[in-house]
Amino acid sequence: MANIVNIGLRIPSVHPTDVEAVRRFILEAENLGYHSIWVGDHVYYRVDVVEPLVLLTWAAAQTSRVRLGTAVMLTAYRNPVTLAKTASSIDYLSGGRLTLGISIGGTEAEYRSFGVPMDKRVTHLRENVSIMRSLWAGEDVSYEGRYHQIEHGNMSPRPLQKSAEATGVPLWFGGGSEPMLRRLTEIADGWVGSGGAPAEAFVSGVNRIKEFSIERGRDPNTLGYGKLINVSVNNSKSTAFNLAKEHWGEYYGPNFDVDKSAIYGQPDNVRAGLRKFGEADAQEVTLILEPSTLELAQLELLAKATENLMA
Repeated sequence: MANIVNIGLRIPSVHPTDVEAVRRFILEAENLGYHSIWVGDHVYYRVDVVEPLVLLTWAAAQTSRVRLGTAVMLTAYRNPVTLAKTASSIDYLSGGRLTLGISIGGTEAEYRSFGVPMDKRVTHLRENVSIMRSLWAGEDVSYEGRYHQIEHGNMSPRPLQKSAEATGVPLWFGGGSEPMLRRLTEIADGWVGSGGAPAEAFVSGVNRIKEFSIERGRDPNTLGYGKLINVSVNNSKSTAFNLAKEHWGEYYGPNFDVDKSAIYGQPDNVRAGLRKFGEADAQEVTLILEPSTLELAQLELLAKATENLMA
C-alpha cells in the first residue's frame, strides 16, 4: 500500500472550450488543496485540446502552490530544443512546479504532419529525452544525434528542479507495455498509468517497474508513480453515469464503456473505487482524476470522496 496518495486533477477537454470555466476550475483546484493540475495533448482531435504547455503557462500564472503536469504529452514529433526551452521556462517561472508526462501515442495524421514516421517514435523519444537532459544540465552542449545536432548549446534559465538522479523537469513516461515500462526505468523519472486501465493493472504495473528497476540496479523509490483515472461523481448515480457517457463519449467516441473505463457514482462509491489504486506498493502515488465536467460542484464532491482516502 502506498504511504502517500496525492490527488491531482486533469482539466477535462470540454468542447467548445469555455475559458472562464477553465479558469474557475484551476483556481478552485488550488483553493480546495488538490496536489496538482494536469493537461492532455493532441494537435488534431475531434474536440478542443489546448496546446498543453501554453495551458500550463496560463495555469502557472494564476496559481502559486499546485504542481503542474502533462498527462500525457506527445513529444516524439516535437523539436527537443524548443521543448526543453519551453519546459525550462515554465519550471523557472512557476517556482519548480512542472512535471512532463510524455508518451509515443498520437495519430498517424499528427505524425505525418510533422514529418515523423510512426515506426520511428521510440528512437525520436529516446533522442529527445537525451537532448533535453543534456541542455538542462550542461554548458556548451554539443550533441550529434540521428535526427538533431547541437553545437555549443547553453540554456538559461535552467529548470529549478533537481533530484538525486538528474537536473531538470521530471520526465514521466505514459503507456503500459513491457518495453515502455523497461524503457522508463532506464531513462525516465516516473510513470503515468493510462486512463481507463483498472486498478489491478496499475498495481501490477508498479510491481513490474520495481522489478525492472532492481534488475537495472536502480532504486525504484527514486521513481514517481501516477495514474490517470476517469471519474464522475454526483449525489445521483444515474446522473454521474450520464455525465460520464456524454463527456467521454464526445472525447473518445460513442463506444466508450463507462462501466469498464470510469469510476462513477456517489462520493462513497467513488472513494471505494479509488482506494484500490492506492494499494500499489509504492512510497508515493499520484491519482490524476479527470472529472466529467468543469463544474465546481464536481470538484467539491471529489474533494469529499478523496478526503482521508486510505483511512
